[in-house]
Amino acid sequence: MRSFIVTDPSSPEAANEDAARFDARVAVLADGSGVPPRYRAGCRHTVAWYSHALVDALAEELADEGVSMRAALAAAIGRVRALHEGECDLEAGSPSATVVAVRARDGVLEHLVLCDSSLLLARADGDVVRVTDTRIEDVVRRERVPDAIEALRNGEGGFWVARHEERAAREALVGSVPLAEVEAAVLVSDGVTRAIDLLGIGGADAVARRCQDASGAAELIDEVRRVESRRAEEGTLPERKTHDDATVLAWFPGHAG
Repeated sequence: MRSFIVTDPSSPEAANEDAARFDARVAVLADGSGVPPRYRAGCRHTVAWYSHALVDALAEELADEGVSMRAALAAAIGRVRALHEGECDLEAGSPSATVVAVRARDGVLEHLVLCDSSLLLARADGDVVRVTDTRIEDVVRRERVPDAIEALRNGEGGFWVARHEERAAREALVGSVPLAEVEAAVLVSDGVTRAIDLLGIGGADAVARRCQDASGAAELIDEVRRVESRRAEEGTLPERKTHDDATVLAWFPGHAG
């Protein structure tokens, strides 16, 4: 069984702000944060540029098995910052992204999750474990005003994303599981987990199983789009945007060799 990526932008006219990459031992997904332009006014680069640059840098850093997952993310954030800090005023606002990554090393599968992209670990015993950083949800429930939410991005008592501060990597959720216990690692952006959290299409178990082949992942994203559109027409979609970029990266231990 081979690993694969299925992705769909929120609109055919919009750049896909999700980015994903995998090789034999590493898989990385980043979901660019679609915040209003005023919150990234100091930077001339797009959100899509940032998420793709971050994925490339992080995959390269994770290739060094002597570097921890958090250290690799910190180094990747620093590398991307160096690409544009000389021409952008990053402290005045810059693009950011959520991150989820896995790496096979020494018989274990390591993982890292920062913000609300998710890892669905389908275990060989049939269980599915979802790993998601819920701090942004806690802030959104507590703070209803966009400026108040933004003030808590990468700050104490708030939520953390990859941006230009390397210290954000220290806040990432990390863990590991024996590689032999993993059937598949399914990395998904929150445009996919809408199926679980917002639309009632299925739980983490059902979503993970549907995403273990490319046609099933594509069908799931198509269903998400149909339900989003129907609920938007009904006025029952509790979201400011009807659609979001949706990406599935399914990575299988057999691909690790």
